[in-house]
Amino acid sequence: MLGRCPEHGYYRAERCPVCEDKGKFLMSDQEIRKLGGTVTGILRHFPEQFGIRMDHHGWVNLGALVDAIKGERLNFHWLRTEHIVALAETDDKGRYEVDGDWVRATYAHTIDLDLSDLPRSDADELYYPVTREEADLIVETGLYPSDRAKVHLSRTREKAMEAGRVRTDNPVILAIDAVRAREDGVDIRRAGRDVCVADEIDAEYLSLADEQQ
Repeated sequence: MLGRCPEHGYYRAERCPVCEDKGKFLMSDQEIRKLGGTVTGILRHFPEQFGIRMDHHGWVNLGALVDAIKGERLNFHWLRTEHIVALAETDDKGRYEVDGDWVRATYAHTIDLDLSDLPRSDADELYYPVTREEADLIVETGLYPSDRAKVHLSRTREKAMEAGRVRTDNPVILAIDAVRAREDGVDIRRAGRDVCVADEIDAEYLSLADEQQ
């Protein structure tokens, strides 16, 4: 469940993990999943289907988002802006960013946005999962967006492996020399907790991570 402790803020547990106060109930696990799926769908893929106005950085007004969801989904009659703020602030992957009365998704967009206001990545090395069939070609030609508007890079090899296993049982992990890429002017931004995004990554910055061990 998702609740709010008056002293320590929002939490996803039966009780506040800091003081163990039961706090105020906000959403059940099922409601969290349903709201999360709806909000990410709007912020990443189809704002126009809900009549949502989004600026070129992906920001949406919280009040307008609540009204749009309640207008299209009768089962969200209980929804308030606090629920979306709580969803965002307790998300363990950092999928959302809230700034005052505004919210946006930080990564995984299929719509074209300007994400240059995200913080610059300071990682020395980043990682990207591919299939064995793709590996040699991508190392030779570079990384470009496919089903998303940006190239999504993992901050750790473990997270890249986790992402890669969605597509294949035994992914190959590519390493990106992020230091040299930044020195050459490649714009890499930190999105979620474990994700960085870029428009593209040239082949000269890529290598097979397995060969570095």
